[in-house]
Amino acid sequence: MEIKARDLVAAGWQEGRRLGAALRRARDLEASGLARSAVLIALEAEHPKQVPLLLPRAEPAPLAEAIEAETPQEASNVALARARMLELLQVPVVKRGVIMPDACPSGHARATIPVGGAIEVENAIIPGAHSADICCSMFATFFPDNHPVGEMMDHLHKTTHFGAGGRPRGQQMTSAVLEEPVWDNPFLSGLRSRAQDFLGTQGDGNHFAYLGRIQFTETQRAALESAGYTELSEWIVRRDGAFNVLVTHHGSRGLGADLYKRGQIAARAWCDENAKDIPDAAVWLPGDAPDGRAYWDALQYVGRWTRENHALIHDAVLRRLGQRALVQIGNEHNFVWKRGDAFFHGKGATPAWRDEAGRPLLGLIPLNMAREILIVLGSDQNDYLSFCPHGAGRNLSRTAMLAPYKDADGELDPARVERVLAETTAGLDIRWYGGAPDLSESPLGYKDATKVKAQIARFGLASVVGEIQPQGCIMAGEAPEPHWLRVRREKRAAHKAERREGAAEASAG
Repeated sequence: MEIKARDLVAAGWQEGRRLGAALRRARDLEASGLARSAVLIALEAEHPKQVPLLLPRAEPAPLAEAIEAETPQEASNVALARARMLELLQVPVVKRGVIMPDACPSGHARATIPVGGAIEVENAIIPGAHSADICCSMFATFFPDNHPVGEMMDHLHKTTHFGAGGRPRGQQMTSAVLEEPVWDNPFLSGLRSRAQDFLGTQGDGNHFAYLGRIQFTETQRAALESAGYTELSEWIVRRDGAFNVLVTHHGSRGLGADLYKRGQIAARAWCDENAKDIPDAAVWLPGDAPDGRAYWDALQYVGRWTRENHALIHDAVLRRLGQRALVQIGNEHNFVWKRGDAFFHGKGATPAWRDEAGRPLLGLIPLNMAREILIVLGSDQNDYLSFCPHGAGRNLSRTAMLAPYKDADGELDPARVERVLAETTAGLDIRWYGGAPDLSESPLGYKDATKVKAQIARFGLASVVGEIQPQGCIMAGEAPEPHWLRVRREKRAAHKAERREGAAEASAG
C-alpha cells in the first residue's frame, strides 16, 4: 500500500508545509523498491522530523549611525529610518546594520530597509533589502572638454530614453550580454525578451543623465595615483586635469523588477516553512541552498546587464558627438555583495571597502541636479560596514515636500514651479524628459547637500578626490499620468461634485 501522510505523522513527522515535500520524497524512495522501514530511515536524513523554526530576535542586532540631525525635521526623519532598521535588525540572519548621512524611510511596512541603509547578513539574501530597483547604480564617462553645453545636451536628450516601458521596436539596442547562457536559471527563465526591451532605457523617478565638467587638482591626481588608479591619473596628466563628464543613474529596469518579484516569492515560501513571524520586507533565501545560489547567480547577471546598459547609452551619446571614452568608472548602490562568508546588502549605500587588488573603491555620489557629483575613495570603515552614502536623500516624502507649493484645490501653480526651479538651477541646462517639471526631483526635494558632504568627512566614510560640476541634467521625474487615468480621475471628480451639489440643493429645499 502506498505510503500516506498519516503514516509519516504516525512515524513522528509534523503536519504542516514541510510534510508535503517529505511525502513526495517518501513515495519516490518507496517506488525505488525500498522497504517501508528503510524508506523512513532514508527520509529522516533528507527531511528531519523536528526542524526548529527560526524566530525573530528579542533584541535587535547592533546599529551604527553615520548621521547627525541638526533640525527637528531632520531628527524626525532619522527617527523613522532608525525605527525601520531596528525592526529589520531583529531578523535572525541579520548581524548588524548602519544608516548613512542620506538616510530616509522608503516605506512604512515593518522592517523595510530605509534609503541609506545597509546590513550584514549571515548566509542569506534578503530581496527586500536590495529592493525592486536591483543594481541601481552610477556610471561616468570622461571625454574631451571641447564642446558647447547646449550641443551636448541636445545629443544627450535625443539619445537617452526615460519613462515607463522599453524602447519601441526599431529603436532597440543589442549587446553580447543578451547572449550569455543564463536563461535556464529559474529566476531568469523567460526574461530574455525583457532584457532586450529595456536595454538602453533609464526609467523614471530620480534617475537622470547629468552632464558636467571637472578640473582635477594635482593633489587629487596624486591621491588617485597612490590608490592604484593609474589609468585615470595618466589621463589627468595628458588632459591637464580637464574633462567633460557624462554621468547616468539608473537600475536594471523591468528585468530587475521581475527578478525581485521572483526572489521575493521564493524567499516568502522558504520563510513560511522554516521561520516564524518574518515580515515580507525581510524574508530571505539561504545563500548555500539551491534557490539561494541560483538567485545569487541571477543577481550577478543583472549587475552585468545594468553596467552594459549604462555603457551602451554613453557610447551612443559619444558617437553623436564624434568622441570616444577616455576613462569610465561606476558603482552600484542598490545591491548585494559577498565579502567572506557574509552578504552585505545596500539600499542606497555606496561600497567603500577595498577591491581584490587592495585598492580603495572609487565611488560616485550625486547630491542634486544643481550640485557637484563627488568622486570618492572609500575609507573602509568597518564600524560603518565599509559603506558611504549614495546621494543626498530626503527629509520629506514627495507628497509632503510638494504640499506648500499647492493651492487650495491641491494643484501646483505652474508659474510658481517655474520660478522656484529657475532660482534653484540658475545657469544650468535642466531638461525634463516627460516635458513637465517635477519639483520633488529639484534641489528642494533633497537634503542639504553641504551637510551630507560634511558628514561624509566627519564620520570618515570616504575621501573626496574629485568634484564634477554641473552643466546640465535630464531628469526623468515621476512618470506623467496616463491619459486614460486622468480621464477617469476627472470623471470621478465631476461625479462627486454633482453629488455634493445635489446634497446641497436637497438641504436647502
